[in-house]
Amino acid sequence: MVDEDPDAGQPREELVPGWQVPGRTRYDYDLRIGDAERDVAMTQLREHFVAGRLTFDELSERIEFALTAKTQRQIDRLMADLPRPPRPSRAARTEPALPAPDAGRFLVFAMLLFALATWILIMAWMSRYSHLGGAYPNWPQRP
Repeated sequence: MVDEDPDAGQPREELVPGWQVPGRTRYDYDLRIGDAERDVAMTQLREHFVAGRLTFDELSERIEFALTAKTQRQIDRLMADLPRPPRPSRAARTEPALPAPDAGRFLVFAMLLFALATWILIMAWMSRYSHLGGAYPNWPQRP
């Protein structure tokens, strides 16, 4: 058994690679990011450009930097002087989806097609037996 912890005196940053004390970033450590996070950052930059917070040159420069960013900390530095986008409210996220307005029309159309197909099949079946005058004496005879 070990009586002493050899790492007890060292700060946490030295014990775990990539660990950072929580600061201004969203994450407690330097995470590598992927294309999805870069795309989100570029979308937010475009929204800030549309809102007039960035000039076209700033937008181009920041998008270039976002495309080459490897960690979340780099993306956070890129967005540090811009306001964070508002989070959607819970009521907006939990709203049930409304049915498509054309659902009723589709149902009526499908029923009409079914009725037409049924009528065509009945007519085809009846035409098969119209030449058999003896089997069905009440049917009109063909000339």
